[in-house]
Amino acid sequence: MKSFGLWYFPKDDSADSADMPEFDLHVNFWSLEDYKHIVSGEIPCLDIGIKISGYKRINKLTFFCPFIVGENDIRDLAEKMTTKNNANIIFNKDCEIQTKDNYTIIELEEKKLLVFSLDQVIKGVYCVKTEEYGTKLEFEFQNFQEYANSNPELEKFDTIYIRFRISGNALTDNIYFDSEPLNKSFESAFSGTRMIDFKINEKRNIEEKIRAEIIVNHEKLVDFKKVHFLVMEPSAYDVSSFDDLDMSCRELEEGLWDDYLGTKINFSKGHILAYHWKTKGDPGSFSCLVKVNYSKTKVSTIFVYAMLVIVLGIISSAVVTGVNILYPNDLGAMLCCVIGGSFLVMLGMFIGKYSK
Repeated sequence: MKSFGLWYFPKDDSADSADMPEFDLHVNFWSLEDYKHIVSGEIPCLDIGIKISGYKRINKLTFFCPFIVGENDIRDLAEKMTTKNNANIIFNKDCEIQTKDNYTIIELEEKKLLVFSLDQVIKGVYCVKTEEYGTKLEFEFQNFQEYANSNPELEKFDTIYIRFRISGNALTDNIYFDSEPLNKSFESAFSGTRMIDFKINEKRNIEEKIRAEIIVNHEKLVDFKKVHFLVMEPSAYDVSSFDDLDMSCRELEEGLWDDYLGTKINFSKGHILAYHWKTKGDPGSFSCLVKVNYSKTKVSTIFVYAMLVIVLGIISSAVVTGVNILYPNDLGAMLCCVIGGSFLVMLGMFIGKYSK
């Protein structure tokens, strides 16, 4: 899989590391669409949260998706942050919410951050650009700072938080893919494996032309202070990772995330677990490969099995009777075995094709 990217153009290129902005990254991957827990056109989706301390030292910030994303598939989640419950579950802390001139301020343990909306009153602050190797979300902080400096209520904030959602078919084969065993029709017609591969700022997985562009434009790849990556899956599924990262797991509370997601999670289908990987201490880039072994049970597939078993019984009885009449000897038995085996193979191929 290709790597996402996050880089910026500093206001002062000669500033030392102590004066550089600090970045925390929060990523949530929701992939419950196949399991009847959620019925939504936005699932699966990838939620990206970027916390920047010292954003005034940045002229421009670029978030890069290594695939084409339509502008309609990018949703601003700033409005969701205006609700205390949503802010609490996102930051896993008790938050206080304030509003200042159409902007939301979140107070976290004596620290305050300004929620940066994609839908700005100032033109040219945020835009989406589609290029050959992917899609860029560009944030012109220099323009926003000019506006904020004229407002005493906004000027005092130096920490901002951006949160948006990427959805659509483009996520398939770019952040995850599903695979099922070739012999699934005979061994386990309802099982499969989902591989989730999230990378950001992994240089070897970013196109060379993109890396060259960053260098030529005197931009800097972000060195993350903290990264949090969460994957939500049904509790019946087996989840494992192949990276040396701290992992924890907790159960999602029923009803707590419905407003944030914009749709109801159906807990009657089973419990949902949130698997959490995190890094601390200037990790620079981040990579996490997750393997999910799942089982699907569809009424339509069970119905196909039942009907084919009935049809198989009828056909088998007719074939055996006909062969015994035509070949009343050992040849008839051999023909029955050959015909029966061929039919079973075709049956398995048919079920394997239509049970996905």
